[in-house]
Amino acid sequence: MKKIRELNKPTSGLAEYLNSVGDKTNWDEFRSHNSGASYNELRDTLTQNQHELCAYCEIAIKGWRRQIEHVIPQSDDELGKAKALDIANMVACCTGGTESKASKRGGASCGQAKGNQNDENFIDPRILPALPSLVKVIDNGLIEADENACQMAGFLSDHVTRTIEILNLNAEWLRSLRENRWNGLNEEWQQIDDIDDPDMMNDWIRSELMPDEDSRLVSFFTTTRSYFGTFSPLSETILAQQPQTWI
Repeated sequence: MKKIRELNKPTSGLAEYLNSVGDKTNWDEFRSHNSGASYNELRDTLTQNQHELCAYCEIAIKGWRRQIEHVIPQSDDELGKAKALDIANMVACCTGGTESKASKRGGASCGQAKGNQNDENFIDPRILPALPSLVKVIDNGLIEADENACQMAGFLSDHVTRTIEILNLNAEWLRSLRENRWNGLNEEWQQIDDIDDPDMMNDWIRSELMPDEDSRLVSFFTTTRSYFGTFSPLSETILAQQPQTWI
């Protein structure tokens, strides 16, 4: 998980729907509004806002591999209905591996694993600090709370651990993909001719961590961040530079 920006206003289609129905809002009705065009616009906007990464596991979400996730689930007795069409309660999320055999390798993840849970210890990725990262990935692909970073940022590491558990971010299929990403970076490292050249290192790290010309980030951003963090503080220096376009 990484910090993502919160959208501060509804998309045009969502705003039009809200204005047309007043207090009689309904999520399922909105999904079919304008033959689904308003929903698709909202899903696309959330996806673009997140640089095309799932808000939870950071896998690339394109086309059918994405959905709108309600951070506070619609089933919540107190806030579910009120927050169902609140842009501040929505992120774009992958389908949790449920569309393939991946879900059998450790179960579904992300919103599919979270389901109707509204755990008070769950951390919304939009309230995460940009720096430091409260989670880290190790070389076998497992993701865990960074206790030092949590203490520095004023978060309880137990809450971060609980969030990882709720989202099942260590499902075997996700762990394996993160390990592959780590190993791929290792292979690239071995092919660099002059690893002592600071300009070369800066260019390589920047190309892996910063958005491309289409504003997309590489899948498993935190894995990449953790990989570079094992041997160089340069990655965090790059991420701290303004404007922080990777958020």
